[in-house]
Amino acid sequence: MPWTDREWGDRHLLLRELPDAVRPRLPADLAEFTYRPRGSLAQLHYQDPRVHYELWFHWRTGRLEIGLHFERDERTNEALFELFDRHIVAIKAELGESVDLERWDKGWARIYETWPCERVDRQFRALTVERLARLISVLEPIRATFERQAFVTLENASAPRR
Repeated sequence: MPWTDREWGDRHLLLRELPDAVRPRLPADLAEFTYRPRGSLAQLHYQDPRVHYELWFHWRTGRLEIGLHFERDERTNEALFELFDRHIVAIKAELGESVDLERWDKGWARIYETWPCERVDRQFRALTVERLARLISVLEPIRATFERQAFVTLENASAPRR
C-alpha cells in the first residue's frame, strides 16, 4: 500500500518527535541515549550503535517495526541472541506474545514486533512512544548485563597473570 506525501510526512514527524517524547517515559537511568534518524527509520542506543533500538517504517508492507537490533559481529550477535532467548518467557510475559526473537540477515539478530501502520495520527504517535519506552524499560536491563559481563571478561583477560 503506497503512502501519500501527507502520510509520509506524519511518519517523519514521529521520528523527529521521538527522542523528546520517549525520554520522560523512561526510568531516569535510561533517559540519556544517542539518537539517529535515518530516512524511514530511527535508531537509539546506549553504548555501541551496532546494538540499537529501532523504529522502522516498512513502506512496502505498511507496517512499523519496533525492536532491539543486534548488528555487531556474528559471534557477539549470537551471544546476545542466546541471552535474550534465556529470558524470552519473562519478556513475553512483560511485553506480550507479539514480541519475536529471531536471527536474520548478515548474522544479525533482533527482538521486535511489527504493527499495521495506515495512519500516523496523534494517537498512533503516542502509542508508539509508549511502546518504545516500555520495550526499552524491559529489554535494556537485560542488554546491560551482557555489556557488564563482557567488560568483566575483557578486564580479566587483560589482567597480568601471576
